[in-house]
Amino acid sequence: MSATLETSLKDKIKNSIEIPILTRCCFCFPLRKGLIAFAYINLALSLTVASFLFIIISFAGEDSDASESSDAEYPRLIVDSVALVIEIIMTITFIVALHTKHVLLMKIYLYFEIAYSIIGFIYSVAFITKESASELFLILFQLMWQVYLAVLIWSSITKMSRDDTVKYVRERDAV
Repeated sequence: MSATLETSLKDKIKNSIEIPILTRCCFCFPLRKGLIAFAYINLALSLTVASFLFIIISFAGEDSDASESSDAEYPRLIVDSVALVIEIIMTITFIVALHTKHVLLMKIYLYFEIAYSIIGFIYSVAFITKESASELFLILFQLMWQVYLAVLIWSSITKMSRDDTVKYVRERDAV
């Protein structure tokens, strides 16, 4: 009886939540090409930020006269750089999934993106500084952009899953 209740509750939740299926990325590009462009831009930006973080970490490690504030920032820089390396690996996985139209890899990236967004939002709010208005705006803008990206990825997964099941073929007359 409990299995039936779980199944019916799960079905009720699944049927009550409607995620829109988008066909365009940023209202002008085709969905898949827009996601590919976003993935490459995200990879380039992540590599740039990671390289700057590694440079900052190397200078912080070499500086023997570092103040206590830079010592307190060092673990945070390490956590940020590890998170960026994980993001770079997952972005490469996403690029491969988009080029090969691999639905399972795209679902893995979608779940990663959702978890990464939630953890990143909590982490950003926890370390917000005195410049709260501008930082809070950037944090909320980033969260909004990641939700939009998740909806785009969900739309692409739904479209690819649907396209694999139904194929329309034009019949030609034999000459």
